[in-house]
Amino acid sequence: MNSDFFYRPIWQQYLVSVLCCLAVSVMIYLFFIHDIEQQAKLKSNTYQQKITETELLQAKVKRYQTSKNSLYSLISEQELAQMIEQHHLVLSSFKRYQTAQTVNWDIELNGQFFDFMNLLASLMDDFYFLDFQNLKISKQDQQLQIMFTLLFKKDNE
Repeated sequence: MNSDFFYRPIWQQYLVSVLCCLAVSVMIYLFFIHDIEQQAKLKSNTYQQKITETELLQAKVKRYQTSKNSLYSLISEQELAQMIEQHHLVLSSFKRYQTAQTVNWDIELNGQFFDFMNLLASLMDDFYFLDFQNLKISKQDQQLQIMFTLLFKKDNE
């Protein structure tokens, strides 16, 4: 080693040593600050996801409580059509008629059985209570033809 570090005055040696230690400390500090900042962002994102999940669960609970207090199912024709479309089923026919005691929806769908089962599962998950009547499933070419009637009781007020 051909270094003149040890031949310099002692105050310069201490100054260089202190500056090196300070530089290493600052780099370690910045590394930890960066790591803590990333963890804070991750926890913030997780917190936002939990808030969103909580809001969805509160909406489900509210829908469940209102449907429990009502004789009507809360599903509307638009919601049913949207769910049918989401589950890759094709609505072939829809007929709505009512009697003195009930409102009936005759529905005919075309699609795969798996998609129909997913539709039913999603209806149950969202607390839609539906009274299925006259369920018929027949095979056509590559798809199934699914026919059923939804029965809604009228409120006697």
